[in-house]
Amino acid sequence: MKVENNQIRLKTSEWNFKVKNKGRRMKIYIKLNQEEGQRWTDIKNAVTGGGKPVPDEEFAKIILFRGLNAFMDDMHEAMNAMDEEEKKKILEEAGVEENVEIDIPEIPQLGPTSKLTTDENN
Repeated sequence: MKVENNQIRLKTSEWNFKVKNKGRRMKIYIKLNQEEGQRWTDIKNAVTGGGKPVPDEEFAKIILFRGLNAFMDDMHEAMNAMDEEEKKKILEEAGVEENVEIDIPEIPQLGPTSKLTTDENN
């Protein structure tokens, strides 16, 4: 199977992009022209295989969070490449404490012999 490599050029300088913060919610709006909208659909269909339909909102979330994860990976890599003095200076300028501890709740793991039970099963 031959994979065709196409480059898609989006004119992001012409995008109507808005971010609205209201209380606990954030809304992101991106207005694409007709050609960009068609490219969005083409990308979505290429990723999903055109089989099971994926709503645009769900696909946008996937793309957004995949991009954020890649961005954070790049940031961690850059921070790890810095010497300690440079890291300390960057963190101070950003107003971030160097060693912040956070509580991450433990999620019980289900092993191969574990069973989920519901009230109906008891």
